[in-house]
Order: sequence, then structure tokens, then C-alpha cells
Amino acid sequence: MFSALISQVEANCELASSHQAGSFSLCGLLMRLRLLYKWKHGLAPWQEPEPEAVLAWVADTESTWEEREGEPWQELRINSLCLDPFEAEQVNSLLNPGGLAYGAGLCRGLAPTFFLGELCEVRQERDLTILVLDAELARDLDGTPAMRQGKVIYARRQSLAYYLWDRLADPSRQGHRYLAAGWSFPETSLADLLKDPERHRRAWEKLVSGELEAVIHHEIGEAREESLAQALPAILARFPQTPLEQWIRALKDALAEVNEAGRLSYLISGQRLCSLAMMLAFQPGFYPLLLPELEPAFRQLTGSGNWEGLEDARLAALARLRATAAEVTHLVELHSNDGPETLKDILTFRFLTPLGL
Repeated sequence: MFSALISQVEANCELASSHQAGSFSLCGLLMRLRLLYKWKHGLAPWQEPEPEAVLAWVADTESTWEEREGEPWQELRINSLCLDPFEAEQVNSLLNPGGLAYGAGLCRGLAPTFFLGELCEVRQERDLTILVLDAELARDLDGTPAMRQGKVIYARRQSLAYYLWDRLADPSRQGHRYLAAGWSFPETSLADLLKDPERHRRAWEKLVSGELEAVIHHEIGEAREESLAQALPAILARFPQTPLEQWIRALKDALAEVNEAGRLSYLISGQRLCSLAMMLAFQPGFYPLLLPELEPAFRQLTGSGNWEGLEDARLAALARLRATAAEVTHLVELHSNDGPETLKDILTFRFLTPLGL
């Protein structure tokens, strides 16, 4: 019934991937291409393809990107209607009753992103609608496990499973101090899970479910955080694909982690040590710079079992980051009529240079 629609979304996903590729480092691009290959070929997160097959597929994919350069986005035809592929709300009004969910928006570098998947759950969190997707029918290179668009949060279980396994199985992360100190998943040890995931599939599914709730709470925290409402879109529009874009996105995410509605509050309230360990072990590059309070608080927690110190660290980080957000907003407003290079230099000197960036 939806085969034509899936093909249309797949075509847009392929085109979106070509736009996204330039936003990643070579290592990041190859990692995402490998995960995209595994998804396209129906491999479980722990199944590794033959390197030769992946390399041949990557070459074909990049060739297709070149051939399709400059093509327009395909309209989506649903029930005799032709819809703009970026009108996710309208598309979902037609697809959700049939058990599908569709996402469209902008990711890093303001590159488009699209996905289509089986809708397994719809929740309401006050004014927020949370769409939980299971198996995906079309996706692009980005594969972000959760994202927010206005009042809608998308939580992508299958994308999260690939993301989570990729990081847990990374040899450079095994024995990581956070995982070593904080892995408290009662169903299995990390070593046993990595050694025989099929045997521990039930435990794996439970682990993914727990992490899905954690990333949903990150998005809820982002939706409730208003401190960057003016500065964030202004900086993203003026300085895409720059260190400033990376920093302001990281600041947005760090605020979402530590505010009253965010992931860290959720983990603290439920004393979810294993999820906390993974959050810290997998934190992206800017996080240790923006949230230095968390590492000593984690060490104290694992030594004493007392969560109060982590809550104190969360509150301290939140106050500091909101002060930073207020200063960024002031500077963007103050220099709104100056040239972009002037604002870029001011923001870089004030916020990035002290971090060594």
C-alpha cells in the first residue's frame, strides 16, 4: 500500500545524505555510512559486514550522489495528494492512523533530513507529542536517534539500537572509566552482552528501551529550555558548518541535559546509574568542556552511592550555562546590525577561545 511512498522518501533520503556528507569528518562519515549499510541490508546492530562489500557499496553510493547533484526534492503522493516533503505535520496527519510516522527537518549544517518508520507508540507530555518509531522503512545518513520539531518529538528505536551498539562495541570505549564504574545493568555484564548478544537479546532490548526513555527526556528538556530561543536560530543561520555552529548546538544540548525537565533530572530521579554511565561515556566532544561538574560528581556517586552530589552538580551547571546563554543572547542582539564577521570574531573570542577552540 505504501510502496510508492517509501520509494519517494527513499529518494529524498538519498539526496539528503549527499547534502549531509560534507558536515562530517572523514571518520564520522565512514562510521555513518557503515551504519547505513547495515540498516539497508537488514543486519542486526552486532552483525558486521565484509569490508570489501561496504567499500564497494560506498563507492556506488558516492557515485549516485554525484549523479543526482542538483536534483529537486520529490513530492510525496498520499491519497491522491501531492505534499511538500518538508510538511511533516501534514504528512503525519495522513500516515499516523495507518501506523506510520514521518520525519523531515534540518540537521547539522542545516542539511535536510528525512525518515519514515513504523509507528509503535504515541504519547502526550503536556503540549508535546512523542512519536516512537520502531522498524524504519526509509532513512538517511544522519540517523539521529531522537529529534524534536516544534511540539513533536521523534524517538527512533532502531536508529538508537545501531547507535548504542556501535559505541558499546567500540574497542576504544571498552573499559572506559564511566562504563567500568557505572555499568549496573542487572540482566548481564557488558562483557557477556558484547560476547553473545543473541543469547542476551532480551537484556539488549531492555537496555535499548531504557536508553530510548533517556533520549526522549533529552528532547523534552530541549523543548522546555527557552534561554537560547533568540540566539540559537540567529547563529545557525549566520554561521552554518563552523565551530560556532558546533558550539551553540552543544550549548543547546548541554542545557537540555541539565535543566529541570531534561535527561539528567530523569536519571537522578530514578537513580539510573547505568544510563548515566553511558551518557557520560558517549558524550560528544564539547560536553566535557561545557559540563565539567559532572565527572567529579560521578566519581563521588560511584564511591558513596549518594546522588545528592550529582543533583548539586546539575544545578550548578544549569545556572552557569543559563548565564552563558543570556550573555550570548545579549551579544547577538547588541551586534545584530554589525557585519557577520564582527559578530563571529566577538563570539569566538568570548566563548570558543577560552575553551581552546
